[in-house]
Amino acid sequence: MNSAHDLDTWRLFFKVVNLGSVSKAAQSLHQETSAISRKLNKLEKDLGTELFTKDGRKLKLTSAGFVAFSRMRRIVLDAGCLINDLSQGQDNLEQLITIAAPIGISEKLLPICLLEYMKIEPSTRFSCRSMSYVELFSTETFQGYDIILSTSPITTATNTTMLLGGIKHIMTASTEFLRGENVSIRRPEDLNNYPLFSFYSRNRERNTHLKKGSETYHLNLDACCRFNHPGAIKTAVLDNYGIGVYCPYYFYASEIKNGQVQQVLPDWTMPLQQVYLNKKYTQRAYVNDFINWFFQRFINFEGIISPMSNGFWMSDFSANLVHL
Repeated sequence: MNSAHDLDTWRLFFKVVNLGSVSKAAQSLHQETSAISRKLNKLEKDLGTELFTKDGRKLKLTSAGFVAFSRMRRIVLDAGCLINDLSQGQDNLEQLITIAAPIGISEKLLPICLLEYMKIEPSTRFSCRSMSYVELFSTETFQGYDIILSTSPITTATNTTMLLGGIKHIMTASTEFLRGENVSIRRPEDLNNYPLFSFYSRNRERNTHLKKGSETYHLNLDACCRFNHPGAIKTAVLDNYGIGVYCPYYFYASEIKNGQVQQVLPDWTMPLQQVYLNKKYTQRAYVNDFINWFFQRFINFEGIISPMSNGFWMSDFSANLVHL
């Protein structure tokens, strides 16, 4: 048998990685060190690549090992969850909805929706996974989740895609930072005079458009730091390090209300980030019932714009603005 297809071998691999040595893994699992070494050697042989390299007495992951650790861990964990659900009987599976979503949405908006819905339908259970934008478009994600929330439509033969709405983005800074000596931001071109923290996703970390009435401005950012998590930008903003750019409004709504944070150049609006709901073709009524409810709830969050609103606009990050 090819050991690369054996989940127990991968569990052994993770144990060695977590403990840092074969001997510690052997002691933890009450197995012979030589037996574990043989299994790992066979795994590397079957894969045709080395997963570990030695650094003195410690084992370190190779580049291939890092890839295996990050991608196979999810598969092994999901398999364990599935086995646990199956062992509890079919009744526990009938109301389970699996969801994958971008990090920011899954941290702030999605938990509120799920908790509210469970009050309405207590029998419904959810299994949610936060993913990067790259992970959301993987084949494993298409196959493994009932619902995928994404910022681009996902079109396959087994799913359908619907536009939920648009996320309002703003530029922000703490009130304390803006009160600092020599801080003056009156035009978009003034932004690059200060430390900027922006969102990393494709080419969006450098370029975007601003709009003020009929006037548009192409903003070419020179950010000192870029993150793929809006919470990291918020940390820099709240600690008075500089200006957050392309910040989801819903992440800052409370701080704006209490005066801790202010919008920078509030007269200039940024393009909305579309949010799509992608679902499997399914006859399960409880999944469709949740989706219908979620559609209405999502657009009621502060900073979420309905696709039917006159304020819904986006940019393709070129010189042309697209009005919907």
